[in-house]
Amino acid sequence: MQSSFRTIVGCAAALLCTGELPAGAQGLFSAYEDAFSARIASPADNGTLAQFVTVAVNAGQYDQAISSIEQYLIKYPRDARARLAASRLYYHVGSYELARRQVQYGMEVGGLTASEQQEAVRLLARIERALRGVTWELALTGGVFSAFTDFGPGGAQDDDSFVSPYGRAEGFVRWDLGTPSADALVLSGSLTATQRFFTPDLSVPGGKETFIHGNAAITWDKGLPNSGIDSLRLLLSAFTVTDRFDSDIQETGIGVSGRFLVRPTVETTLFAGGGYIDLGASQGIFADSRLFYEAGGSYRFRNGQALGLRFVGSNDFASGSEIGRSYTGEVRYGGLLMNVPDLFAWSHQVAFSAGHSDAPDLSIGIGTSIKSDFWRIASESDFQLTESQKISVDLAYRETNFDIASRDRKSFEMLMSYTLTLN
Repeated sequence: MQSSFRTIVGCAAALLCTGELPAGAQGLFSAYEDAFSARIASPADNGTLAQFVTVAVNAGQYDQAISSIEQYLIKYPRDARARLAASRLYYHVGSYELARRQVQYGMEVGGLTASEQQEAVRLLARIERALRGVTWELALTGGVFSAFTDFGPGGAQDDDSFVSPYGRAEGFVRWDLGTPSADALVLSGSLTATQRFFTPDLSVPGGKETFIHGNAAITWDKGLPNSGIDSLRLLLSAFTVTDRFDSDIQETGIGVSGRFLVRPTVETTLFAGGGYIDLGASQGIFADSRLFYEAGGSYRFRNGQALGLRFVGSNDFASGSEIGRSYTGEVRYGGLLMNVPDLFAWSHQVAFSAGHSDAPDLSIGIGTSIKSDFWRIASESDFQLTESQKISVDLAYRETNFDIASRDRKSFEMLMSYTLTLN
């Protein structure tokens, strides 16, 4: 029975490797209630405890999962793998001292496989950094991006398709400032490169160009006084961003932003914010500044699935006069679909977005404005192989309708990638 418990706890601990609140399959909460009832009915049965830990992690009930593992460890204190699982849970909820104690004891008593021993060493290093107030992460992604575009009849472009290499590096360093409200300073950045297809409203007709997106930011994450809610935080950032569309068109700017983040309950997150970008360093565009705004939220259902809503918009200006505007709304739903022990955990999201744009036509001049409406549906799958490795398959279909019908287009995109996360 002890080995059975260790196997199931290992699977439950693996679900914490996705970096987000775990989500379960449909009907998970009823499974949680059943597992909880079984645990109460047979408190001395290690099998029911093991099942409850797995279901509790899926449901986001970390306190219950921790309680169950601790109860198991009273009876089997030398189970190193259960110690490692307990350490992961404590680390995930921010109890770093308890996390260090568990993983150190697990390494001392022995019994871990070579791969588990390596995981324990890496986990301990992260815990020690967290205790010193510093955490960091670097994610390196490589893959293949492909796209097919079907243009409207009468347009200057023919239908086009292509396949391109894709690469992305993103990361952060977070310094805990040691305040009662858990204030922190965060340095973050990313760099993405691939080929994309651009048309006259943005670039040369029918051109496939190397597209590069980069950004860097320093953020003050400030906790605010809260009463009767789970969390209230203010994020203030200074940042720089650049988008290279081709050798003649590059949008580069520096700016500031603010964001309020509210968690009325453990399951609910709400946010709203905005900012300003100075685009004076750009090349080949007419705007010299931009105001942007956002609002949205997410809710994790009792079955572990999550629903997210987001609205973003911006207004572009030149010499103080508005010359363009855009806005987009998005709804997103998904969660963990399947967990195959020792192979992968499959999480999937479906996203639908729609929006409007009214901006200068760069192929003609500032006196000409081009308007467009679009809608997009996407399927995003992540297959978490290990704590640090995942494979992603993202599919998207988009239709864009311009006020000039010959520029209408339909496009299908696919991105297959592999990500290695270091921390």
